[in-house]
Amino acid sequence: MELGLAGRVAVVTGGSQGIGREIALGLATEGCDVVIAARRAEPLEAVAEEIRALGRRALAVAADVTTTEGVAAIADGARTTFGHVDVLVNNAGKGSPKAILELTDDDWLASYDLNLMSAVRLSKEVIPGMRERRWGRIVNISSRVGREPDAYFGPYGAAKAALINYSKTLANAFSKDGVLTNCVVPGLIRSEAIDDAARTSAEATGKTFDEVMAESLRRRPIPAGRIGEPGDVAGLVVLLCSERASWITGSCFTVDGGIVRHMM
Repeated sequence: MELGLAGRVAVVTGGSQGIGREIALGLATEGCDVVIAARRAEPLEAVAEEIRALGRRALAVAADVTTTEGVAAIADGARTTFGHVDVLVNNAGKGSPKAILELTDDDWLASYDLNLMSAVRLSKEVIPGMRERRWGRIVNISSRVGREPDAYFGPYGAAKAALINYSKTLANAFSKDGVLTNCVVPGLIRSEAIDDAARTSAEATGKTFDEVMAESLRRRPIPAGRIGEPGDVAGLVVLLCSERASWITGSCFTVDGGIVRHMM
């Protein structure tokens, strides 16, 4: 299927690993030049080399998206190197487990800065140019806890719920200008953090890595029968960034193997 992305310029935050890496490579495979951003320079450069190996141009920007300076570095780097931005994927985000009564104001504010405000600030940077060219795609990556709250991920879930709302707000405001915004809600996706946690549990209990993962699935069964892989999410994101999604905007898509219990 021809997606009409050849020659487009995309920015992907959290692009050094996991879902972000797969999205960046997927966009490059479809012909995009890609700006990837994250805090650590070395893994970013490794992904940039993978993009170049696909025959596309890549720019790696080591930046903290929770700061206005970091957001400006990403946007300015994209414009300086490629002239403009056609596609923005706000993938940067993280949640850390903590009991609700132990949370401080700083915990809440830090989560909102990373999981919501980074997307707000970057969107504000690129939307004017998208409106001027009458073409743009924004995809925000939320989380299943934005729909089904978890008592140990209060700030993360609240910020990701706000990101779902913000995505609809952008769609309502700018779809008429050709700037389409959608949101994707991943379920339990294989990541470095999940693998590290499973290894730690295996060492503590004397079980194997595979036994720990199997036990996790028994406690919270996934109807599809397996944990998700980054590519399971990336394929949908690439489609939403394309010409094939020219009448899809303001929507929120759950990619979770069926683990989220309600349909809305």
